Amino acid sequence: MAFCPTCGDEVSWKSEHGNPSCEACGAPSHRDFNCCWACGESFEEENAPRPVARGYRLDFDCDAPECTGKLAWLMPFCPWCGEEKHWEHEGSLECDECEVRLDQGWAFCVRCGEEAPLPDDCPRCGVGLEEAASAARCERCHHVVCGDCCDVRVVTQDGGEAQERLLCAGCAEGFDPVGEAEAPRPQDEAREGPPEEPAEPPAETPPTAWEVLGVSPGAPLPDVKRAYLALVAQYHPDKVAQLGPKLQALAQEETRRIIEAWEQVRKQSRP
Repeated sequence: MAFCPTCGDEVSWKSEHGNPSCEACGAPSHRDFNCCWACGESFEEENAPRPVARGYRLDFDCDAPECTGKLAWLMPFCPWCGEEKHWEHEGSLECDECEVRLDQGWAFCVRCGEEAPLPDDCPRCGVGLEEAASAARCERCHHVVCGDCCDVRVVTQDGGEAQERLLCAGCAEGFDPVGEAEAPRPQDEAREGPPEEPAEPPAETPPTAWEVLGVSPGAPLPDVKRAYLALVAQYHPDKVAQLGPKLQALAQEETRRIIEAWEQVRKQSRP
């Protein structure tokens, strides 16, 4: 992949473990390859094809800040015979820029980095997304669904902390909706006597600026700034332009919170 399908960050392929480079185009190569995977140039060697090219990562995580996308190494030319390969995904979307076929869970084209077009229909209920009042991308499966098939849910992270995530109906199973009132228990309904006055709910403590930015208190300012820039990029107007008005308003509000938190931390960190 030349670009990450999740964040659109460009992927730079680098030689590892002292492997050679193609003399024709300079692309990183491998000592067991017979041809350049980037330009198809023959190395005039006759090594037997192998299923694994040691010294290269063929499947790994995107290293862009705050991105959880997966990458795979897609060679435009066979490194054994030099034949040109036109890799296309079996998805039903087609990139508007380079016409490569895309997976519906990709936000960006893996060949040219352009933002992926919206699918025609919601994959959950089948309604046409152009007819839907709003649409959003699930933060777990990354599919774009209509507003009726997604909701904000409370997800428990590995560290035990709760986090609000925008999930589609399929991914949201087993997670509580945000703000859902607790259902009355049967033993409470059967209790005799006048109903008790509901107890005042404890006042919620607003998150600190550090918590808004997702960094530890006292973290170095450069680390805090990187976290701030990564968060703001997630809610950039270009990223939420395809969402409905309500979700765009939520994105604007979240951007305001992030900026205010950064300004507060920056002022506190001044010597």
